[in-house]
Amino acid sequence: MAYNPFNIFRRNQKALFAVLTVFIMIMFTLSFGSGDAIDRLSRWLGGGRKGEVVCRLDGSTIKESDIARVRRGRVMANSFMTLAAGETLDSLRRYTDQQRGKLGDDGQQMASAVQMAEFSLMSQQFGNPQQTIPRARMTIRAVSENPAAKSEDKDAARAYLAQLDLIQRRFVGADGLFFLNAPNRTTRETIEFMLWEKKADQLGIRFTRADVHTLIAREFYSYFKSDVEVRKALQKQIEGFNLDACMDALAVEFKVRAAQTAVFGPAGRIGPDAAVYPAPYEMFEYYRRQCSPAKYEIVPVPAEAFVEKVPGEPSESELKALYDKYANDEPNPAKEGFGFKEPRKLSVSWLALTGEEPYYQKLAADQLRVGEVMAKVSGLTAVPVPGVGAAWAEAAVAPLALKEPAVDAAYTRYKTEFADKVHQMFGGGAYDRSTLFTRDLLPTSTVRPGTLAAALGGFSGQTVPFGHPAAGASVAVSAAIAYEIRDRVKTGLPLVLGAVPSPGLLPTALGGAAVYQATAPQPLSIETVRPELMKTATSERAKTLAFGSQSNRFDPSGSGEKGDVERFKEQLEKLSDKGRAKDKTAVNDYIKKFMADRGLTKPGEQFGSTTAPRDEWALEEDPGMRPLVLAQQSSLGRAFGAHGGGRYLPFGRSFFWTAQPNQGRRPTTGTFVATPYPPDDRSSFGSEGRARYVYWVTEDVQPKKTNYLTMKDQVRATWKRIKARELAQQRAEAIAEAIRKDPASSSITLHQAVAEQANKLQSEIPAGNKAYFRAKAFEIDNVSPLTPIDLGSLSPEVLQQMFSQGMNLAGRLQPFGLNESENIPYPTRDFASALVENRDKPFKNAIVLPDSPKDTFYVTVLVRPSTDPLALQSADSFAKDVYPPTAPKHAVINEFRFEAAREARQSVVALLKKEFRYEETEEQKKKLDENAKSGGRD
Repeated sequence: MAYNPFNIFRRNQKALFAVLTVFIMIMFTLSFGSGDAIDRLSRWLGGGRKGEVVCRLDGSTIKESDIARVRRGRVMANSFMTLAAGETLDSLRRYTDQQRGKLGDDGQQMASAVQMAEFSLMSQQFGNPQQTIPRARMTIRAVSENPAAKSEDKDAARAYLAQLDLIQRRFVGADGLFFLNAPNRTTRETIEFMLWEKKADQLGIRFTRADVHTLIAREFYSYFKSDVEVRKALQKQIEGFNLDACMDALAVEFKVRAAQTAVFGPAGRIGPDAAVYPAPYEMFEYYRRQCSPAKYEIVPVPAEAFVEKVPGEPSESELKALYDKYANDEPNPAKEGFGFKEPRKLSVSWLALTGEEPYYQKLAADQLRVGEVMAKVSGLTAVPVPGVGAAWAEAAVAPLALKEPAVDAAYTRYKTEFADKVHQMFGGGAYDRSTLFTRDLLPTSTVRPGTLAAALGGFSGQTVPFGHPAAGASVAVSAAIAYEIRDRVKTGLPLVLGAVPSPGLLPTALGGAAVYQATAPQPLSIETVRPELMKTATSERAKTLAFGSQSNRFDPSGSGEKGDVERFKEQLEKLSDKGRAKDKTAVNDYIKKFMADRGLTKPGEQFGSTTAPRDEWALEEDPGMRPLVLAQQSSLGRAFGAHGGGRYLPFGRSFFWTAQPNQGRRPTTGTFVATPYPPDDRSSFGSEGRARYVYWVTEDVQPKKTNYLTMKDQVRATWKRIKARELAQQRAEAIAEAIRKDPASSSITLHQAVAEQANKLQSEIPAGNKAYFRAKAFEIDNVSPLTPIDLGSLSPEVLQQMFSQGMNLAGRLQPFGLNESENIPYPTRDFASALVENRDKPFKNAIVLPDSPKDTFYVTVLVRPSTDPLALQSADSFAKDVYPPTAPKHAVINEFRFEAAREARQSVVALLKKEFRYEETEEQKKKLDENAKSGGRD
C-alpha cells in the first residue's frame, strides 16, 4: 500500500489539534503589533540590515535607519511641545476669561485687541493679521510699561502676551511642528538638523533633563503646570512612547536652536528666519528683481487643430484598451485623462426681462398717477401702493398745492446734477473745458428764444431746392454753443478777475463769487421739465416693479421692495418640493401664464431653452443658451489676457456647481428653482434695454455608464485626440525654433514675427473649426514674482469685505499667478512658475508650455525681459511701492526678509557641510533631490 501522510493525521488528530491550539494562543499573546516580541524577533533574525547609505558625515556613514531614528525623536519632541502648547493655551484662556471682569479700561482695551487678533488669524473677515497682531502687541506693551496700571492689568498683560505668542505659533507652524527653526519633512532637512547637532556639540552646548524641564517652563512663560495629559495623549499617538526618550529628544531640539542662535543671533519666538542685517541698497536690488516686469507674446497651438491630420486608424484592440482605461471616468477637459462615462446633463429654460415691457410701464404709470393724486389729497410724501396702508381711507386734509412726490424727487435729483455740471463747466471744477461738444451743453442753452429762432430759420431756409436738413440742425447747434460760450465768459470772468492780486483782493474775490452765484445758469423750472421727469420716474418705477429694490446698495440681502422676479421665484418654490416639481403641468401652466401676462412672446430673445440635455462643457454651445452666454460675457467683462483683467468664469460652472465657503463646491440640486443670471453681474441693470435673465433646470440627467459598442466612435475620436496632442506639441516646438532663428532684434519686429507665426498656423485651420479662434496670439504682461493686485480679478464680495476693513488695495502686491482666462482656461502652477523663472532670460527666448490637460501647447516668447532698461523699476517706484506715505507694502519687505534669511541659512549650512566633511554620491544626490521635490513623501 502506498504511503499516505493523512493516515498519521487521522490516527493522531486529537493530539495534533490540541498542540496547534496551544501554539496559536501563544502566538496571539506575543503578537500585538509593531514593536512586539514577534516583530523584535524578526528584526533580530534579519541581521543588521539598516537600509541604504544616504550620505557620509564626519567620516561616518549615515543610513536610512539613522535618518528614521532622528526623525522619530523629532516627531516625539515636537508632538510633546505642540500638545503642551495647547494645554497651556487652554489654561491661559481660562485665566484671562476669569480676569476679564477685574480689568480696568486699558486692560479691557488690551483684551479686545488680543481677541480681535486671534479672530483675524482664524478668518481674515475679522481683520488683517498684519494689522491686528501688531496692534495687540502694542496695547500689551502699553499696559506692561505703564507704572500707573492696575496689578490685575499687568498680570493679565503677561498672560495675554503668552497667549498671543502661542496662538500665532499655532497658525504659523504646520504638521505639528513646534520648533520652527528646523523643518522635519525631507531627508535633507533631517541631515541639516544632524549637522547643527554636531555644531552644538562642538560649541559645548549640553542640556540635562532637568535643564529641559526649565526650558519648557520658560517656553510657556511658566504657565505649563503638568504634563500628565500630554503623556497620556502621546502614549496613544506614538507606539512605545517613553518620557525619558522624549526629554532626551527635546534636549537635542533645544541645543540645536541654541547653536543656531549662537551663529545667527536671536530670531524671535515666531518664525524660522534668521536675523540678518542687509544693506539698504540690497533691499532696492531685491525689489528690482522681484517687481521688474517681463512681457511675453504667446502663440497657442491647440490639439483640436490637428485631429484631421492624424494619420492611420487604431486597431480594435487599441480602441478596446482605451475604452477600458477610461470607462468609469467622466469627461473633464481640465484633466489630461479622458472619460467615457456619460456625464451629468441638464435641460435649462429661461426668460428675460428689461423692465421696459409695456406691462411694467403701464403698471408703473398707473401707480404713479394714482400716487400723485393721493399725495395731493392726503399730504403723503411717498408714492402709496394701491390697496396698501390707510392712505386710501384718509380724508383730504392736505393742501392741493403739494408737488407730486415722484416728480419732485426726480426734480431734486435733476437740480443736484445740474449744479454739479455748472460747477464743473463754469466754476473751475475738474472738467476739461478746452473743447466744447454738443453733449456738454446745458439744457438752458438749448431752450433760449434765439436758439429756437435760429433753428426755425435754419430749417426753413433748407426747404428750398438743393437745401439740406443737416445744415438747419448745424445752425441750431451753433446758436446753442454761442449762448453757452457767452454764459461761461459772463459767469467765469468775475472769478478770474477776483483772483488777480490787488490791494483789495479779498473784496474783489468776494464780489466775483457773488457775481458768479448771481449770473450762473439756473435749472429749468419744474413745469418745463415735468414731462421728462415723469417719464424718468415711470421708467425707474417700472424697473423696480420688475426687479425690486434694495434698502442698502452695499448689502444685497437688505430689506427692500420685492420685485416680480422674486415673486416668480417664490411661486415656483411653492409649486415644487425641495426643488422637485410636485405637478409639472401646474408649474408649466404658471410659467406660460406669467410670460403671456407680461407680453414675453419673442422666442430666443425674451424666453428660450436648451435644445437637448447638455453637460457642463457643451451647455455653452447650445443655440438656445446664446443670449445667456452673451450676458455672462458682458457682465464679467471676460479677460482676454491670462493675467489681469476681469475674472473669467466658465459658462457651465454656475449651472452645475455651487461654491461653498472654505469647502470647495458641491453639485447644484433641484429642478424648477428660479435663479437670476448672470450670477456675478458687475454692470448696471439700469441701462436702457438691458435684460436680466432668470433660468431654471427642467431636467437633471445623472451620470451613467456606457458600453463599448455605443461609444466606439467617441473612443476612436479620443484616440485621434491623443495623437493630435503629439502633433500639436511638435508644431509648437517648430514655431518656437522658427522664432528663435528669426532675425528680429526689437520688440516691434519680434511682435510681427510672432503674429506671422500665429497667422500662418491659423490659416491652416478650417474656419469652421473651434481651434481657429483659439490659435490667436496674445500677450502676458507684468510677469514678476510680485505683481500689483488686479482688482478686476476679485469678486464684489471680496472687494466689499476688504474695503469695509479699511484695506487700501491700490498698488498692493501679490505673488504672480495665472487665473483661468479666455486664453488659458486650464493654467497650471508650473506654467506660471516657468514664466517667472524665465523672465530674465535673453530677449527672444522661446519655450513651449502645456496647459493642465496637455491639450494646448503655448509657445511663450520673451519680448521684454525683466532686465530690460525699460522694465527695471526705478528708485521712485521703490519709494512708492515699498515705502508709501500710508504704510509699507509688507509683501516686498517680508519676502525680502525671508529670502535673505534663507540665503543666510543656506550659506551657513554649506559651511557646516564643509566643516563636517559631508559627502554624497551622484546616485544619493538624485534620491535626495527627488525626496525634497516630493516634500518628503518619497
